Amino acid sequence: MKEMNQIEAILDVLSQKINHGSTFIQRRYDTGVAQFNLNDPVTEQAIQSFEKQFKLTLPSEYKTFLRLHDGAELFMIQGLGIELYPLEKVIEMTIQAKEDDLIHEDYDHFLMIGEMNEGYVLIQTEDAKTDETPYMHWMFHELSTEETDPIGQNFGTFLEYAIIAQGDMFWEFKDFSIATNTYYVEDYNSEEEVSKPRPIRFVDSVRVEIEYPIAKRDAYFSVKIFEGKQEKERLSSSYDSDSRFDKVMQSVREYLMAERFQYSSIMVFQTEHRFWQNEDETGDPLIRNHNPQRQGLSFNGYRAFVEEPPRPLPGWE
Repeated sequence: MKEMNQIEAILDVLSQKINHGSTFIQRRYDTGVAQFNLNDPVTEQAIQSFEKQFKLTLPSEYKTFLRLHDGAELFMIQGLGIELYPLEKVIEMTIQAKEDDLIHEDYDHFLMIGEMNEGYVLIQTEDAKTDETPYMHWMFHELSTEETDPIGQNFGTFLEYAIIAQGDMFWEFKDFSIATNTYYVEDYNSEEEVSKPRPIRFVDSVRVEIEYPIAKRDAYFSVKIFEGKQEKERLSSSYDSDSRFDKVMQSVREYLMAERFQYSSIMVFQTEHRFWQNEDETGDPLIRNHNPQRQGLSFNGYRAFVEEPPRPLPGWE
């Protein structure tokens, strides 16, 4: 059997975790169902072209990652997590950062390879000439490379620790001190009401019913979300949305994420209204839709639902 290198082993374990459905995570500042996306590999020609353009040799561990996945989004919750750019975007963002002086002319030995939480992930190219020298850096979006935080790792260890920390900024952990950091909140007065934390709930299945408007200009989709299996199913949310279909699906996605559930299956049923038009619009009696379109889709958990969300019924794109 072929022996895995460090990067392959790290990503294999992560893939097992995702496939097992273990996507509900807890970080220091947020909690929820995380989203993951691992791109297809980059071509060897693209790597060689990049190195020629920037007149450097990429770190071997980073190249191994690109040969497996040309970029990735890991542990993403509401836009925060780890985003490792595809190689084409590394070129675009690095050039743009130099033009915008984010990569400062006096500190210009950097490649902008991604983002993590509220800052950029960078490779210091001079230090990266050997894998034995720490070359990974991070900086806030608003700063420049004059003020980066050295992570003290090469790419392989950075990726491994970042996955262990579920997308959190692990290099800051060692700097925390109970003597200098405000961590504990002040005691509440016994008379003050303290809200209890919301528990994490595991839900066998969720059923989403979407009824389309009577007419396209009546952009009121009716949405109902049920949780639990048939005999124990209950209505969890019901509302109307006057947005486009993609916005309706976004609201459903945000609701499911905000509820902090771990789902085994999600079912989505879409149905056209049984009428085409109503009397208020035409002055005529109701015009019946004799063949309303219907569609039922089943998703194996939240990740599958997010990766390939339902499409609108034909004619409603």
